[in-house]
Amino acid sequence: MGKLVVRIVENGHSYKINCDEHTPVESVQKLLESISGIPFKDQLLFCFGSKLESHSPLSAYKLPSEQEEVFLFNKSRMRINSPPPTPEKFKIAVIPVNPPLSPPSSSVPHPNLDDTSDPALKALPSYETQFRNHLQSGSAIYRRTLAMFEICERLLREQEVQERALDVAKGNLDHFYEMVCQNYTEFMKCYSQQDCSHRKFLADFGREKEKLRSIKIMPLLQNANRKCLLDFVDEENLQKVWEECSSSHERFEKKVLELKTEFGDLNSQVQDLFSCKTSKFIKDVELSVKEHRRFMDEQKSIMQALSEDVNTVKKLLEDCLSRQVSPSPILPHNAFSALGPTYNTHEKDYLPKMRACDSAISTLLDFCTDKKNESNLYVHNYMQKIARMQYTIKDLRYKFSVFSEALKHQNEQFHQLKVLHGVGPAYMACIAEVERRKTATNIYMENAEKLSEKLARERDFEIRRRDEFVKVHSTFIPPDILAAMGLYDSLNPCYVNVAPLPGGSTTLAVTDTTILQNDAETKIEALINEVSKFERESEINRNLLDRLRSCATSADFADSLRVLAQSLVSSAEESNEDSTFELRECIEIIADKVGALSRQCADLEENRELVNTLCTKNQLENQRLHNGSRFLF
Repeated sequence: MGKLVVRIVENGHSYKINCDEHTPVESVQKLLESISGIPFKDQLLFCFGSKLESHSPLSAYKLPSEQEEVFLFNKSRMRINSPPPTPEKFKIAVIPVNPPLSPPSSSVPHPNLDDTSDPALKALPSYETQFRNHLQSGSAIYRRTLAMFEICERLLREQEVQERALDVAKGNLDHFYEMVCQNYTEFMKCYSQQDCSHRKFLADFGREKEKLRSIKIMPLLQNANRKCLLDFVDEENLQKVWEECSSSHERFEKKVLELKTEFGDLNSQVQDLFSCKTSKFIKDVELSVKEHRRFMDEQKSIMQALSEDVNTVKKLLEDCLSRQVSPSPILPHNAFSALGPTYNTHEKDYLPKMRACDSAISTLLDFCTDKKNESNLYVHNYMQKIARMQYTIKDLRYKFSVFSEALKHQNEQFHQLKVLHGVGPAYMACIAEVERRKTATNIYMENAEKLSEKLARERDFEIRRRDEFVKVHSTFIPPDILAAMGLYDSLNPCYVNVAPLPGGSTTLAVTDTTILQNDAETKIEALINEVSKFERESEINRNLLDRLRSCATSADFADSLRVLAQSLVSSAEESNEDSTFELRECIEIIADKVGALSRQCADLEENRELVNTLCTKNQLENQRLHNGSRFLF
């Protein structure tokens, strides 16, 4: 058995329900209906950002758990025509001006002290009564103040509950908003691509018709009804299709603009809603409660002082009674003399402070109540906005499915216009296919002729080989035996026949240059740009080559390369070409390496001279030793 913490969103109230993991959500909802007054059908439970379904057990959501809270949303409050919440009011008990005194705390009856000659002793019972009166008045004030302060703290906790509940509601809204944003992005991407293509079809319709009308088909293919490429299609019907497509495209474009506007309004509303926070109420209340806690601490200290004073006067009274029963020295008067100032302190300091603290906490309660009512109204309006946005999101998601179907239908409607644009390329492809097939047929026939010649050569070789065999072995084997064995049989010839091309195909070898004209012009222009770029690069390369040659003939190759790299900086800034910058960096690297090699060569030259000197000395020394040894022998 565990406890399920349920928070009521509309007012921030909390309930703890005893249940276990097998308890159905439906049972929890029925119990909540009895204790919160929210009808079963209007309850909407959320936990972990997920909706709790009535037919599921609590174990499906890892509940109950005291660490996790379930938020109860009232669907009836989220409707547009629902009334605003009723302002909360709190009735605090009024403090009586003269509260009734409690019985004396001392069980010993007071003796008749009127006959005593000591005035301080006479006033002692009166002080004891007044001090108890002060304590009771302070206690009443403290209980009232504590009740008000606890209400303030509860109101603060309820506003914190409402803030967390709104975060859950925003998270749920954000989930569906991201889905509709994804749908919108995907739809607009498809629409933009299709709209651009359809606009081109509509704009190029007249020009494409004239282009097809101007292209005459080859005489071999012409007849009474077909003279040009435009005759391949039904021009009158195509004109009607163009008008219908143009009208449909315009209507669909207006609908898409309306959809854009609707989504833009939704996006603005969602962003504005997400930017609003309930913390603006909570921070003020939290700060005020924290600041007013000192009044409660002050009242506690005053109540402690009042209680100590009552105990003091009570002890004095009991001491006086015991001293009158048994003879003893008279009490010192300094214990009685302090009662007067203490009484004045109660009347003029402690009790006024208690009432001032009570007044301050009462003002705090009014402030917290106003803020809580503002928070309730804010939550009410906020949830209504979320409900409206969720309805808009649901409507938009339905519209996206409808618009997607309309997009497909419009694409099918424009299919007939696409035929007009495909006639020219298809005709050109057919001509190219004729040329390709003719070339392939020629190659095939050449291969067939070569195969025929090869087979004839192999047959002649086989016939000669058979004749030679019969000639050699006929001397030993009778001819009838050779004939019966089939050794006189000859190899039949093989003929390779290739059927000619279908009639008229060989004559269809003329390429219609009119169709290729636009494509050729585009390719020629691109080729001219490439040639111009190549010429510019060639000129740069020639100049660079000449300068490199001059560097190679220079006495100091490394310094010449550095000068060349530096000069390339200005030319790179003028031409703004990345290749020049890269070349300059490469030349600088080469210059550094050449300089390093030059220095190494100089060091090697010095070392070589040193080695030569050492070798000469070594030879002279060896010769001297050799001459000396020969003299000894």
